[in-house]
Amino acid sequence: MRLSAVGQHRRRSAWFRPHRHLRREPHRAAHLLTRGLAGLIVLGILVMVGVLAVAEDRRTPARLASAEVDARIASRAVDPAPLSEAEVFPAGSAAFGVTQSSLTADCALAASGALRTTLLRYGCSQAVRAVLTVPYADYRITAGVLNLPDAAGATAVGDEIRVLVETDDGGFADITGAATGPGTPVLWRTRGHYVLYCVITGPDGGLVPADAPQVARVTRELLDAHLYDNVLVRRAG
Repeated sequence: MRLSAVGQHRRRSAWFRPHRHLRREPHRAAHLLTRGLAGLIVLGILVMVGVLAVAEDRRTPARLASAEVDARIASRAVDPAPLSEAEVFPAGSAAFGVTQSSLTADCALAASGALRTTLLRYGCSQAVRAVLTVPYADYRITAGVLNLPDAAGATAVGDEIRVLVETDDGGFADITGAATGPGTPVLWRTRGHYVLYCVITGPDGGLVPADAPQVARVTRELLDAHLYDNVLVRRAG
C-alpha cells in the first residue's frame, strides 16, 4: 500500500506539473508581444526621423543649386555658347510637338511694335523660336528664347514687355512675323540673361481666353518645366 500510495503520488505530481507550465505560457506570450510592439514603435520613429532628415538635406541642396544655376547663366560672359534649335526645341518631346522652328540673330523678327526696338536697344543676339502643339488643347503656340547680354538687360526687357503688352504697343509675333491681336495670351519669364516667352492662339489664329486652365498649364510645362528646367538648368550644368 505504501508503494502504491507513493506511486499514485508521483503520478499526481507529474499530472499537475504541465498544468502549472501551461498557465505561465499566456503571460510569457503577452510579454513577448508587448516587447515586440515596443520595438516596432521605436523602429518606426527612427525611420520617420531618418526620412525627415533626408528630405531636409535634399531641399537645401535644391535651393543652393538654383542659386548656382542663376549665377552660371547670369551673362554671356559666363555663358558664352550660343543657343541652338536642337537644344531649345528637341524633336520627340512628350510634352509638346514641334511643327516649325527658327533661329535668327535678328531678334526684331520675333517681336512686334515697340518691342522690336527694345530688343535691339538691349543687345539681343539670338531668338530661337518654334511653333508648338500640346496634346491637351487645340492651341497654336509660338514659343521662344531671347539671348540678352546679361541678367540686368533681360530683366529690363521683361519690364518693358509688361508695359507694351498691357498698352497694346508691342509684343511677340508669331513665327511668320505677324503681330498677334489684342487680348492674346502672352506669357514670359526672365531667367539669367534669357527671356523665355510664348504666345497662345487657336489653331486658326483665333483668340484664346487668357483665364483658360490650359493656358496656366502651358506656362507651367513649357516655360518653367521645359525651357528653364530642361534647357537652361542643363546648360548651366
